[in-house]
This record gives sequence, C-alpha cells and structure tokens, in this order.
Amino acid sequence: MKAVTDRSTPDQIAGKRLAWLLTLLYCASYVTRINYSASLQAIITATGFPKSDLAVIAVCMSITYGLGQVINGWIGDRINPKNLLLCGLLISAGVNFVFPLTCILLPRNAIVPVMAVLWAMNGFSQAMLWPPIVKIMVAMMDDATYNYSVVRVSWGSSFGTILVYLIAPLIISLSNWQGVFFACAVFGFLVAILWWILKSRVPYEENDLQNIPQPDATAAQKSAFPRTAIFPLVFIGGAIVFQGMLRDGVTNWMPTYLSEVFRFDDTLSILCTVSLAVFSIVSFGVAAWMYRRFFRNEVFCAAVIFALAMLSAAVMFFFFGGGAAIAILSMTLITGCMHGTNLMLITHVPKRFKKYGNISTISGAINACTYIGAAISTYGVALLSDAIGWQNTVGVWAIIAAFGMMCCLIATRPWHKMID
Repeated sequence: MKAVTDRSTPDQIAGKRLAWLLTLLYCASYVTRINYSASLQAIITATGFPKSDLAVIAVCMSITYGLGQVINGWIGDRINPKNLLLCGLLISAGVNFVFPLTCILLPRNAIVPVMAVLWAMNGFSQAMLWPPIVKIMVAMMDDATYNYSVVRVSWGSSFGTILVYLIAPLIISLSNWQGVFFACAVFGFLVAILWWILKSRVPYEENDLQNIPQPDATAAQKSAFPRTAIFPLVFIGGAIVFQGMLRDGVTNWMPTYLSEVFRFDDTLSILCTVSLAVFSIVSFGVAAWMYRRFFRNEVFCAAVIFALAMLSAAVMFFFFGGGAAIAILSMTLITGCMHGTNLMLITHVPKRFKKYGNISTISGAINACTYIGAAISTYGVALLSDAIGWQNTVGVWAIIAAFGMMCCLIATRPWHKMID
C-alpha cells in the first residue's frame, strides 16, 4: 500500500470510503445492542420486574461480549475478517427479532432467564465486529488515513445511539417496547445484506497485510508479543475497565436516574439520553485533536481525559440538588470523556502491534476490559442506587474516574518506552 500523501490519492479516497462503510456497520452494532438500555425503563414499567433482575440481562451481555472479544479477536487474526463481520451482524439481528417474543410466548417465571440467554448470545455475536474492523483498517490504511478513519468509525456508535434513543420513545409511545427490538432487527438485517453485497469490493486479502507478519510464521511466533508491553498493558486494561464502568454505567442508567430523581416520564428520560450520544460525536473529534496537537502518547492523553471526567462527576456530586440541567450536563461530559478515552486506548493501542501480527487479538483483548467494567457497573449501579442513593452513587463515579486516571499515569512512561 502506497503512503497517502494528499487528499487526491486513490488509496486515501478508497480508505475514506471504506471508513464510512465500516461506520455504518458499527452503527448497526450499536442499534442492535443499545436498544436494551434505551428500553430498560419502559420494560421495568411494563413488566414490573425489579431493576436488579433486568440488570442481570445486561450483565450477561457484557460478560459474553467481553469473552467474545478475546475469542473472536484471536479468530479474526486467522480468518477473513469480512466474513466474521457478516456472521456477527446476522446473528445479532436474529437475536433482536426473537428477544421481544419472550414476553409474548413464555410464562412470566421463564421470561428473564430466556432473555438473559438470548442477550448473552447477542453479546457474543457483537464481539465479532470490532476486532475485524480494526484489523481491516490497519491492514488497508496508513497512519494518516487510519487516524481519520477511527474517528469516523467511532462516530458509528454515536449515530447508532442517537438513532435508537430517538426512535425508541416514538415506538414505545405508539406501540410498546417490543416494537423497538423488531425495528432494530430489521435495520440490522438490512445492513448485513448491504455488507454481503459490498464486501467483495473491499480490497482486503491476506496478502494485503504487507508489513504484518502472519500469525503462523515462525518469526512472528518468536516475537508475537513484546515483553516491554506486558506491564503497561496490565494498567491500560485496568483503565479500560474503569472506562467501561463509567461509560456504560452512566449511559444505561441515565433514563432511570432522571425518572427516579426528577420524575421524568419514560419517554422524556429516554430522549434526554440522546444528549450523551450527540456530545460523544464532539468528544471523539476533541480527543483526536488533543492527541494530534498536544500528545504523542495515547495513554497520557487518556489520563488527562479521565481527570476531566473526575471533575465532572465531582461537580454533579456537590451540586446534586442543582436541578436536572446540571445532572444532564455532568453525565453528558462524563460519558463524552469516556468516549474520548475509548478512542485513545481501544483504537490507538492495537495499531502499535501491527508489526507483531496480532492486531485483532490485542484489539479484542483490551476491548474485553471495557465490558468487564460494563458488567460490574450495570449491575452495581442498580444495587448502589437502591442501597446508598443516587448522590453517593455519583460520588462513586468520581472515584472510578480517579482510579482510571491513576492507571493511565502508571502506564504512561513504560508505554512510551515500548512505542518509542
């Protein structure tokens, strides 16, 4: 692959077109995943199931998504990632179609267990998407195009979240929460069909990994993992766990928070959560600009962003009685910072392993840490909010951000030595 030197080069044009196609795929991933959290308060209202019971369903997905990231990351380094993407999209869309039928066809005592199994399947299928996306981008793009593309592809999560949080209240008000899942399943199937049609035009073949030793090569086996990366990766993984705890903990429970603290109705509380996704688009751009302008070490950049999240949570804690506007703004800033941290750690760290031939494996392994955190916080927030109240739960968010910052600071110097 020739180096991209200006905007008119064919390689750069092809890379940017590919980025937008992958953005649509990542958008479909979020549409078929975030719909549960978007509908959670409506499901609680409609079914009467306790928060803790329904939180278990989200936890099951987080667990299988995290495990799936490791497994599918490893698989993604050994098979054509285009086929892995198609498989993940089709399974996820199918699960979304079947999921709402549980409340229609099953007795009440079987609904939550079956939902948990189905959503766990969705988690594993969702894990078939991100590692191959990263591998395709690293293989097909130089650094400049990759840096451009990761921001756009990351926007897919925001576009998907905005779409779900806009259509979910409308569908719920016109029909019921089950309709949200049927609509998302249709969208997932349509994107899967589009990818099936266009994937043959994506110029990815194994021989396109020009500078990437193949995993089965003897030389690659001897240097498949640099020892200098072990220590910083442990703390980077810890930081990503804390990032997942904040990002998904706040996002999943913001509608319930607004409903319980400020008595917002289900529709309004869901619509307010759109602010998180809208600002995340801005946060990706701001984080990318900060990285290019002030940093060369993505881990230290993530530490600075964690500090901003800690400050936002502290403001929300000390001004807890200040009204809904302060709460929504603070939660928007917290999740925006976590999206920026995600951009630094999840997208820039794996590309450092290009020459070792394990991009997808590293991407899957560290992204799994996000959903360890998500599993902890999704259930933990439900327990904490009931046990110690929402204000103290917000205080815990500030502490989590502080731990994430410390992990990044510890990893900064050894990571700099590794990438230097």
